[in-house]
Amino acid sequence: MIDEHAPYTVYKADMSYFSGKLEAYMRYKDIPHTPVDVDMVIMNRDIYPSTGVRKVPAVKCANGEWLFDTTPMMQWFEQRYPTAPILPDDPALAFMALLLEDYGDEWLWRPSMYWRWEQAASRRLLAWRIGVLANMGSLVAKLFGRYYASRQRKEWLWNDGVDRQNIAEVRDLYLQELAFLQSVFEKQPYILGSHPSAADFGYFGSMFRHFGNDPDPAEVMRREAPAVYEWLARLWNCKAGRLPAEQRWNVPAGEQWQQLLSRLTADYLPYLQQNAEAWRAGKKRFDFSGKSVSFRQTVTTRYRVWCLQQLQCRFAELDDESARIVAVWIQPYGGEAILRGEIIDSGMDDELRLPKADKPRSSLPAKHRFSIKEALLGRPRN
Repeated sequence: MIDEHAPYTVYKADMSYFSGKLEAYMRYKDIPHTPVDVDMVIMNRDIYPSTGVRKVPAVKCANGEWLFDTTPMMQWFEQRYPTAPILPDDPALAFMALLLEDYGDEWLWRPSMYWRWEQAASRRLLAWRIGVLANMGSLVAKLFGRYYASRQRKEWLWNDGVDRQNIAEVRDLYLQELAFLQSVFEKQPYILGSHPSAADFGYFGSMFRHFGNDPDPAEVMRREAPAVYEWLARLWNCKAGRLPAEQRWNVPAGEQWQQLLSRLTADYLPYLQQNAEAWRAGKKRFDFSGKSVSFRQTVTTRYRVWCLQQLQCRFAELDDESARIVAVWIQPYGGEAILRGEIIDSGMDDELRLPKADKPRSSLPAKHRFSIKEALLGRPRN
């Protein structure tokens, strides 16, 4: 099949959570692309005027259309590059892969922020690197990096439900995932079997760019979970064409899976549900209560309303037998009721439908035009 959208230009940052996820996927699929490292000039000159969003990764197609947000991007690419699919052919396992991708994307964000911005060595290194990317004089760049690190720490931790009562639990979320992944990779090369799935790429975002590269969490990973460290290199170097054509998938079974499914369905799915209910009620913040961790006055996020909406829709599309199998996996922890529950419409389907046509900056609504502060500092992301 000829891809009229190829070759692609991938705008990314080598410290970015979601850039790492997309880069690994495109390398695996051998999708023709040219990577471009983004600085503030490129962000303000190329990406934002064309898309109306100021974040990476963003992908420009050869015909001038644009893609953004890794989850719909990967689904879009799967339709054009179907060889070595990242979803198992079994519907129940395919749903599990998508659930784990979403969990890796969104639930591991907070411990990623803790280990990057709360730990001194990682915070200082990243502050320096971000200052360099700002393309300013050395003194200004140094001050900018320090400010950015301070803002990230405040924005994504202490102003988003993290406090002295739960900080240890947030820290240990990373250690729990290492224990799970170490037990899996001691037995098989990828999370669900012989080949990378959406679950691997969902976990890869945090595990590669943050946990695997930042000084403090990387040392913990090397010491406590060497099989996870090995998996990072394996997935980064993996090409679908070098693997056997036959994909062998394994069902989630064993004590390590029980512990993960407990976190996923007794903490993460309730978080998505409580977030969606708060968003519908017009609340900017809400108190989240989960089985193993709680957050007071955490920020309500519309995008995560869409995440739950997508999972519920996917679950509703399963045939009866596949839905029964998924229920057997997650029902002991309470997740089935949430997946079968009322769907709260985020109103984001059109916004995340790809591809997007290039648009001149003059066509952007005024509310989307960046302020001077945004132009200089960017969004508090990654």
